[in-house]
Amino acid sequence: MRAIVHRPSAPQRDHRRAWIILQRADGLSQAETAEKVGSSRPVVIQWEQRFRKAGVAGLADAKGRGRRQERIDPHVREKIIVGATQPPPHRTRWSVRTMAKAAGVSKATVQRLWSANAIKPHVLRTFKLSTDTHFEQKFWDVIGLYLNPPDRALVLCCDEKSQCQALERTQPSFPVMRGYSRTQTHDDKRHGTVTLFAALSYVDGKVFSQTAAKHTHRQWLAFLKQLDGEAPQDVTLHLIADNDATHKHAKVKSWITWRNQRQQNAHGRARIVMHFTLTSSSWMNLVDGQHLPPAVGLHAPEAREAGV
Repeated sequence: MRAIVHRPSAPQRDHRRAWIILQRADGLSQAETAEKVGSSRPVVIQWEQRFRKAGVAGLADAKGRGRRQERIDPHVREKIIVGATQPPPHRTRWSVRTMAKAAGVSKATVQRLWSANAIKPHVLRTFKLSTDTHFEQKFWDVIGLYLNPPDRALVLCCDEKSQCQALERTQPSFPVMRGYSRTQTHDDKRHGTVTLFAALSYVDGKVFSQTAAKHTHRQWLAFLKQLDGEAPQDVTLHLIADNDATHKHAKVKSWITWRNQRQQNAHGRARIVMHFTLTSSSWMNLVDGQHLPPAVGLHAPEAREAGV
């Protein structure tokens, strides 16, 4: 009995039953034992009688106790599990309630079987297969930059977002004051749309940005020139971008070639190296999954400067 009481892994119910027997063996009355253990006198009498009759084995629960599991016909079970992937003609998917009604069981039964077999008809995931003929070459080219970038290099993930709304509040906002929250009007003025160009340095999270009124190769080239001016002059800029036509325009390629020749003469290395992601695989570009900091947000003054 004392081994059960002092065993850390013993269940609470076994610990309490053994404690009742020990207290009675030490001479405490049934009422005193109930008060000390935190139980009632009928409970003390019950376990004392079972111990006198069967010993330590009498303190265990009898077989068959507890809630009985619902018995399900194997054919019904198969219909619930296999049929989850085969919705009826008039529905896109099964729900717990519709499947329960069709199978003639409770919705809790359907939920339990689906959970046990990791079936989630309500979950939808999209996918897109790349048909790029140079899949493996481009894949390892981009992934290699992330895992093992070259020496004296700055890896930038570049992308642009067009048709961004340039909004301005109709009235100035009031700042935070003691006892008052920051306020702003619910309506705004529209200043057309702008295009946001951004380049993310995945190492330190720094973002280079520029806004423009349009989205052509001229604006992309202007952004490249901005990156060239802001980045350290003795490093090579490895730019990861998608397969947009503006990134591969003839004038863009010509300027990159000219800039690389100057860099080669001055520092012995190229200045800008383009790396294109796979077709239909823009997820490889880290800037696509990032939330840009507030400093990169679009405001009305920037829109006006862009000529919108």
